[in-house]
Amino acid sequence: MKDHFRYMLKNWLKWDKKSLKFFFLWVPALVLQPLVTAYIPKAMIDAINKGVTVQNMTVIVALLSLLLTLTIWLDPFMKELVRGGARIVRMRYAVMAFRKTLTTDYVNIESLEGREKQKRAEAFYNARFSSGAAFVEQCAHFLVCVIGVIASTVLIYKINVFMILLILITCVCEFFLLKYLNKKQNETTDNYSKFVNKFEYFYKLSKNAEASKDIKLYGFSDYLIKTAAELIYSIESINAKFTKQSASVSGVRALLNLLRELVAYAYLIYLVYRNRLSVSDFIFYFGIITGFSNWIINLVFSYSGIERCCIDCAAYRKFVDGENESEGKPYIDFSGIDSIEFNNVSFTYPSSETQTIRNMSFTVNKGENIAIVGENGAGKTTAIKLLCGLYYPTSGDILINGKSSREFSSDSYFGLFSAVFQDYFFMPMTVAENITAEKEYDREKLYSAFKKAGILEKIESLTDKEKTLMVKEVYKNAADFSGGERQKLLLAKAVYKNAPVLILDEPTAALDPISENELYLKYNELTEDKISFFISHRLSSTRFCDRILFVKEGAIAESGTHEELMALKGAYYRMYQTQSMYYKEMGVAVNE
Repeated sequence: MKDHFRYMLKNWLKWDKKSLKFFFLWVPALVLQPLVTAYIPKAMIDAINKGVTVQNMTVIVALLSLLLTLTIWLDPFMKELVRGGARIVRMRYAVMAFRKTLTTDYVNIESLEGREKQKRAEAFYNARFSSGAAFVEQCAHFLVCVIGVIASTVLIYKINVFMILLILITCVCEFFLLKYLNKKQNETTDNYSKFVNKFEYFYKLSKNAEASKDIKLYGFSDYLIKTAAELIYSIESINAKFTKQSASVSGVRALLNLLRELVAYAYLIYLVYRNRLSVSDFIFYFGIITGFSNWIINLVFSYSGIERCCIDCAAYRKFVDGENESEGKPYIDFSGIDSIEFNNVSFTYPSSETQTIRNMSFTVNKGENIAIVGENGAGKTTAIKLLCGLYYPTSGDILINGKSSREFSSDSYFGLFSAVFQDYFFMPMTVAENITAEKEYDREKLYSAFKKAGILEKIESLTDKEKTLMVKEVYKNAADFSGGERQKLLLAKAVYKNAPVLILDEPTAALDPISENELYLKYNELTEDKISFFISHRLSSTRFCDRILFVKEGAIAESGTHEELMALKGAYYRMYQTQSMYYKEMGVAVNE
């Protein structure tokens, strides 16, 4: 807890120094307010008993009232100024989390465990009064309570030291009750985030235009509603359980408070009855004892609040401070790639016990075009993610020009690849910015990429050409692109980047037969002087590649040219023959 407290304190002083002066104006105002309120009646009664003139009494009351008014005015004013600074601090935490999300290892984004960790971290910064913002206010209340307790103790000590002990004992009991409640709240938040993560997925799915077609046509609406209802029920069950625990704790605290007040007030009445306490002192100490109880209770509350901030901070730091596997490794500027080697590479997903890639080994040299084929689920896409550096092998190694991929940074590794994946995403910006990832770009190079990708005619037909906006969910005037056209835009992006390794993962899936044939004819032009990987489920489309790797159950079952694999009459041959029969029945030409 101490480490996280120092972390938040350090960041507060670093990011918002000006709120420090507001903090130290606010604290005295909060301390003086109840003390002055308790003292005013005593001062008035004492003045009457001593026969003070009306004029002098008016001055005394006016001065005390002015002090009280000043503290009452400073309280909300300073609170809002402190909260304004706290919001700045919260936004800095949010930016740090955003940056981490963009730079974290891909496994932390794709895995359920990584997403749950990210969701749990949001409790620290993703609300106006979240822990990251509330920390400063909790510190202020804690300091106020400490000063208030000290001041009240000095005053109550003059009456009876056992009164202080009684209040302290009951308040210590409350401390442990609130500590227990804090623990339960932390457990609730952990469980809550898991179900909320799932619910948000279904909620986003219900608004997804692509998913909406299947939902409507195949009648998934009832299923989604039922699933969402079950998740909401689980979430509410978690909340209900915590509400019961909270109510039980509140009940016990109310009984402790009643016991404390009864004993304290009974003792004060006894002192007055025995003429050991004046009426003015009775009123004053009545207020002080009540205030002392409130100081202690609020001290416990503010401590619990700080503890809560530290717990949320721990979850936040677990996410933002988590090390990436490539972190701290040097950037290497490769002038080109002469070879890529998979050396006994195996990979197991974090949430799985079964290997997806098993002892995969192959070497590819500059200028080679490699096809990776196999049935769905064979491990083709996972192998490509490993190749691109999105994952690191569980065992084995990937060598670039003889250097282990673990020896250099992800940035230098990512720069080596241009890839077109099955799953794609366009940013809400112009076509040119989506392709180049830059505000300032080489227009001639961009249009050359459009031409090579076969999308130039479409771009030139648009009113704003390459400056046309994309993503209709964000911009009403955004252009509509078909699935095939989007695939060509992705290809243009890969061509524009002009990296030494080109990866095409099912690039013809959304293309019509004519566009598909055009791509095959251009393939040699696109891959000139590069290493290329072509992933496809359609075996007849890979004949133009220099070598074919047939993947089965995460391993390379067969390797060779099309002719060699057909002559082998193994798994590739059987799959090719099956597909050939299917395509012939569908009337699709197949080159034997």
